[in-house]
Amino acid sequence: MVFSKGTGYGIRALAYLARQSEGRSYGIGEIAASEKIPSEYLRKLLSELRRHRLVSSVKGIHGGYMLARPAESITLWDVFSLLDQDPYLDECIICGSREAGRSCPICREWKQISDGLVNLLKCQTIADFANFAPDGQKEGRQAEHIKL
Repeated sequence: MVFSKGTGYGIRALAYLARQSEGRSYGIGEIAASEKIPSEYLRKLLSELRRHRLVSSVKGIHGGYMLARPAESITLWDVFSLLDQDPYLDECIICGSREAGRSCPICREWKQISDGLVNLLKCQTIADFANFAPDGQKEGRQAEHIKL
């Protein structure tokens, strides 16, 4: 698996916020229920995303989370690089080496694939993901149909 569960959950939570009305905050329970993310796990992820200023939070009875900047300016790479253990994917998936071509027959090819994936993540935004709808599905409800 390339993405950690946390990274997938983080992207889905941000996409949920991107699909909602601006100027309003959304509670952890609401986001968790909609995206089928465990609440306590989501709380930790949103705290980390808040610390890095991808989301902002409002305290109180009507508090919750909202995007801290436009969804078009938050790349999937922003999320992945914050939440994943090896964001540059420079560890070979077979032998674990970080030296391309030295440890196993897959290392050099894995380096090319991982570089391509990093470039792709830098080009795709939360807005792109939030607006994606599989053929025949209602726009904006892809989280139930796409597994990150």
